[in-house]
Amino acid sequence: MIDYIKATKHLQDKDNPFLGHCTFEAKYSSGWGKYYLQGCEKLSVWYNPSSLLLRLEGSSMYYWQGHNFTYSKKDFVSAIKHIETILQVNLWDAMIEVFEYGTIMEVQSKPKDYIQHHTPAPKEGLTMNEKPKDKGGFRWYDGKDVSLKMYDAGRNLQHKQGLQRKSIIEESGWNPEGDYLKWEAHYLRPEILNHGKGILLANLVNPNWEYIFKEDLYVQYKRLIPMKSISTPSKKSELSTADIIVLQLVESSLNEGKNLQEVKKMLYARINSISDDILTKADKDSRKRQIKALLEKIKEEPESKWDLSAKLEEALKIE
Repeated sequence: MIDYIKATKHLQDKDNPFLGHCTFEAKYSSGWGKYYLQGCEKLSVWYNPSSLLLRLEGSSMYYWQGHNFTYSKKDFVSAIKHIETILQVNLWDAMIEVFEYGTIMEVQSKPKDYIQHHTPAPKEGLTMNEKPKDKGGFRWYDGKDVSLKMYDAGRNLQHKQGLQRKSIIEESGWNPEGDYLKWEAHYLRPEILNHGKGILLANLVNPNWEYIFKEDLYVQYKRLIPMKSISTPSKKSELSTADIIVLQLVESSLNEGKNLQEVKKMLYARINSISDDILTKADKDSRKRQIKALLEKIKEEPESKWDLSAKLEEALKIE
């Protein structure tokens, strides 16, 4: 789905934008004036008469329907046509400077569990960021051309929407008790999708371009690595405090690139480092046997349970 856009229209002499329905915000020495249109939410309108430039900035979906939980191309087109009618300017040939494309997936665990179990691949040049106030519900990865976002879409709705708006979104399929995760690409240089050439607003609703956006969103996800998973025993008797500690230790170590043999060597080395005055050789051998027994119960999942590839394919309907 298309979300945030920043699109600039290069006006012709015959163009005369009508700003009578816009609310004025500020005037800048650069010649730009900032206005906004009030729909369900505000959408910024920038106008520079000396440079013959008109710019839209914001989420057309929030403007048009008050949320971005659902999206349809028809609604997006209706929103742009409505704005064109207000401003009395054709906007489809506006150049896209920045835009967001993403999808929402319903997941089986809490969204923050998926978010916290992804790391950027070492060679992808992505910088991972998060804010403590988000409590694990939002993480983003900054790159040169794109910023990738993974966040708890349900929590976002709960925090941003009023009761009336929530009931409308529920009618569109949102279950307040469900767990929803959003994966989104914020394209800082959209031209990377077009061999260095610019993308027009009209391209955002072109079926061929829609396929390109979907395919790239999936490719962008592959720049992350879902952490490896360890099978959790189903019996209480196999989940002693020691078992739980070893489960966590091994899973963390596997995701740092170690294998089980290396974990065992590390633990044995720790035991060996303890003074013989504290632990005799017999004591140490006993503890090594205990560790060996604990590690032998560890089973690594063949596939990470945090891997969203299949869900993303389903959401994007990629074949």
